[in-house]
Order: sequence, then C-alpha cells, then structure tokens
Amino acid sequence: LIPYVKARVLTQVRAIWLIILYLIFFQKFVLGISIADASVIAGGMVLVVIGLTLFMEGLLLGLMPLGEIVGVKLPQRSGLLTVLGFALVLGFLATLAEPSIQVLQTAGESVRPWEAPLLFSLLNSYAPWLVYSVGAGVGIAVCLGMIRFYYSLSLKPFIYVLVGALCAFTVWASLDPNLRHIVGLAWDCGAVTTGPVTVPLVLALGIGISRMFASSDSGATGFGVVTLASLVPVLAVFVLSLFLLGIAPRPMSE
Repeated sequence: LIPYVKARVLTQVRAIWLIILYLIFFQKFVLGISIADASVIAGGMVLVVIGLTLFMEGLLLGLMPLGEIVGVKLPQRSGLLTVLGFALVLGFLATLAEPSIQVLQTAGESVRPWEAPLLFSLLNSYAPWLVYSVGAGVGIAVCLGMIRFYYSLSLKPFIYVLVGALCAFTVWASLDPNLRHIVGLAWDCGAVTTGPVTVPLVLALGIGISRMFASSDSGATGFGVVTLASLVPVLAVFVLSLFLLGIAPRPMSE
C-alpha cells in the first residue's frame, strides 16, 4: 500500500505546491507581512493534501464508475422518458450536494437591502428558491445532454441558442436598476454548479449513455454536458429574478 498511497499523495502535492509558494512569496516579499500562525497554516495544508487525495480516490473508485454504469445500463432497460426523469432528478440532487452552493447564502449577508432589494431578497428571503432554481437548471441541462446523445445531435446549436439568449438577457437586465445587480449573481450560479460533485457524476453519466447511442464505443461524444450545466442555471436565475421583480421594491437611499 505504501507505494500506492505515496504516488497519489505526491500527485496532490505537485498540484498545490506552486500556489502555496506563490502566496508565501507574495505575502513576505511584496506585501512585507509576516506569516502568523505558520504551524496552523502548515497543518491546514497537510489536511488539504490528505483531503484531496481521499476525495480523488473516492471519485475514481466510486462516483465516476457508478455514474458510468448507470449511464450504460439505464437506456437498455428503460425508455427515453425514464432516462430524462432520472437525469432531471440526478442533476437537481447533485447541485444540492455542492459545497459551493452554500456560499450564496453567506454572501447575501453583505448585500445592502436598499441598494439592491431584488438581490438581497434572492440571497436571503428567497435563498431556497434560488438554490432550487439552480438545481432545476442543472437537471434540465442534464436532460438536454441526454437528448443530444439519444438523437446524436451536435452540441453547437445548444451553445449558440443558450449563449445568445443569455447575452440578450444580460444586456436587457443591465438596463433595469433592480435586475442589473442580478447579472453577476446569475453568471456566478453557472460557475458554482460545476463543482467537485456535479462534474464527475454528470460527466460519467454522459459518457456511459453516449456509449449506448454513439457510433463508436469510445465514449468520446459523451462530453459537453458540463457546458450545458454551466449555462442553463444562469438562465434559470434570470427567470426567477423576473418572477420576483414585481414584488421587489426599487433601489433607494438608506
């Protein structure tokens, strides 16, 4: 076991040592600030390496093989509607499990309600709605990916339509005093969904399902679901913002 563990630990050390040295160098020689509690920070870095090693091992041994097996076997035993229903629920639940999605609620505490009433409401009073809408967006994105694999469709039309719609929404929202504060949140929501839980699971599922319908067995066509899972949640947040726009007050002075 020692060579096995050593190889995987060294892989994570090589992944993070450069950023650690950069931060130390910048703090010491550019900012001129001494490193306080260096032993605690060093211990935290060790825990990061251990955590990444265990996480990657669990990912490669458990989560991704499970998702790929389900992707291969599900179309053999179920119809398209069952596959889409499974994909919708999987995308929704995977988003709820993302650690980064919880950061949105913490970030809402720093928003001043009189400056951005709609943004404050989304991150505080309607925070569950925001999380659920992002989860629904990921679920719909996974469904679109399954439809693409099922009918051997190109990814380009999906990207053109989604990016075009999002650009139009962004320009239009920037002209509204309440919606302009939502633009950054909406695009950030597309990023937080592509985290350590959603990406491997959705990617493995896509590769597995694509092997059932692609002309080759390589699974090379199983990519692109993560792109959709980054774009559709942005659209979902815009739609939720439009729904709440009528009940939110306009920005005002303190």
